[in-house]
Amino acid sequence: MPDIKSRPVYATLQPDPGGQRHLLVGQGSGGAALVRLMAQMPPGADVRVLCAGESPPGLEGMRLFPTEAELLAELDRTLSECVMGTRLYVAGSESFLGSAMRVALKYDLNRDEVQCEPCGCAARRVYCIHCKASNEGVKTNIVKCAGCGRHLFVRDHYSRRLAAYMGVMADAEAPGELPAIREVFR
Repeated sequence: MPDIKSRPVYATLQPDPGGQRHLLVGQGSGGAALVRLMAQMPPGADVRVLCAGESPPGLEGMRLFPTEAELLAELDRTLSECVMGTRLYVAGSESFLGSAMRVALKYDLNRDEVQCEPCGCAARRVYCIHCKASNEGVKTNIVKCAGCGRHLFVRDHYSRRLAAYMGVMADAEAPGELPAIREVFR
């Protein structure tokens, strides 16, 4: 199977020695990855930490936000003030990583300036190409769209602009035969 070029590539977060300022952003179980990264940062490094959800122990000077939306708004504000040499490290669910990357793209951060590490649940965000609804927390290859009710086949194509995998009608050529289609994708 050839590599899917649109699919995001993730790795374990590592300090970038070329960075002048380090912005660590985490959500949920991503806090543990940020704690590990902080322990690896050089002494005296200019580091800011933003987290949504519960406070992970071991992160000094962290700003905690009750919701992901508030964290992303602060990330947007912070990146608008950043200077060249800033490095962004993001840890959390894949949906969160995609949302944070959408913010980072507004400020033209290069791929070598941003690192992402998925943590926790493997659920994905799926975008329905039919009704344009985003379906959160999808863990299967076929999902019923929350917007239009169609059964969607989740493709491997990932849209960075939408921060979601694409969902297309699973039984478009044979409406009503979804049980047979489900067996093919098990």
